[in-house]
Amino acid sequence: MWLEAGVVVLLLLVLAQSCLLFRLWRQSQQLQQRVDALWRDTARAATDVPTSMLVAALGRLERQVGLIGQQPPPVRQSWELAQQLAREGADVEQLVARCGLSRDEAKLVLQVHPAGP
Repeated sequence: MWLEAGVVVLLLLVLAQSCLLFRLWRQSQQLQQRVDALWRDTARAATDVPTSMLVAALGRLERQVGLIGQQPPPVRQSWELAQQLAREGADVEQLVARCGLSRDEAKLVLQVHPAGP
């Protein structure tokens, strides 16, 4: 009698574990399908814009950034920078090079805004 009860209990445990494993297996299959779908969507999204268009746009951006870098700073900003550099002890050459001022303008800025202590 005890042996039969033990076998029945073991069979019930095996059945419960089998059900649990089957359920986990189904969930893993569903998860794998979702991952595959995400990969397909990602691959599709990555190829929506042709590479040649991206390269052309990048080239235009680089040219624009280059043009911006070649432009002198706005007058107001260069004067403010010159005043700040003069207070920090810059010399005429530094003001001419960094702010785009003439030598006379740089000398004037140095006289009006002497270096601090």
